[in-house]
Amino acid sequence: MWTIPLLAHLISNTGYNTLLRHAAFGKRIDSLFLAAVLSTAVALPAIPGIFIAKVDLSGLDTKQILLFITSLVVATVFHIANTKALEHAEASVFAFLYNLRIGIVTALSILFLSETAEPLRMIGGALVFVAGFFIIGSSGTNRAGVFWSVLAALLISSLNSIEKALITEIGWATYMFPVTLINMGILWFIVFAGKRPVSVQLFRERSTIGLLICRCISAHGFTLALALGALVSVATYVSALTCITTSVAGVIFLKEKDSLARKSIAGVIAFAGITLIYLAMR
Repeated sequence: MWTIPLLAHLISNTGYNTLLRHAAFGKRIDSLFLAAVLSTAVALPAIPGIFIAKVDLSGLDTKQILLFITSLVVATVFHIANTKALEHAEASVFAFLYNLRIGIVTALSILFLSETAEPLRMIGGALVFVAGFFIIGSSGTNRAGVFWSVLAALLISSLNSIEKALITEIGWATYMFPVTLINMGILWFIVFAGKRPVSVQLFRERSTIGLLICRCISAHGFTLALALGALVSVATYVSALTCITTSVAGVIFLKEKDSLARKSIAGVIAFAGITLIYLAMR
């Protein structure tokens, strides 16, 4: 059952990475403003949803409240890191570096979520991890791109682990609707309080609608998969296919052909790893 929302996440995340790179690269759009816009896309379903689901946070215990607050902080910084990463790194390069989260999520899920460490899955994850390091040497990668991409990987790994714990304990709607609305509010407060430049032109571009739709489906598809029983490590492994799909999309739509041979080798390594992960899931 969880495979359907996870597949929707995979497809939309490919579109999101490609369109975000198109929106951020060479266009002087403030990264904080862009992060606020994207957080709004994720929060839109929560506006009616928080009333329909009759969300009540009064029953949260101390541990759950601390996790909830932590997720807000991590999600806010992640939105900023994600936009900064795709401002400085090619979409294809970002996709490989972003998948360093596989090793991090595997460790976190074993340590804190009591998920089992299957050897075949671990080897597959290690291969995708290696592909990320292999692509760092690409001529299309700069230090800023590497820094923000790796930071985004660290943040999303932590966030997904927290999400799985909270969704399991308090439910998907009780977690997702309030956290996305508050996160949106925090980012817009930062934009206006800091007098960050607002790009009206962004809303006049046709690709912006696609970007916002892809961001919304990507975020909710992944968390719905967790709510429907997917292990956070397995969901992350499936999501890792974006390192291949985004690379292809980057070449086709963004003409990112620098270090194509290196990216191809990294793609083969990543595909081998994901194949092992798939076999371990059967």
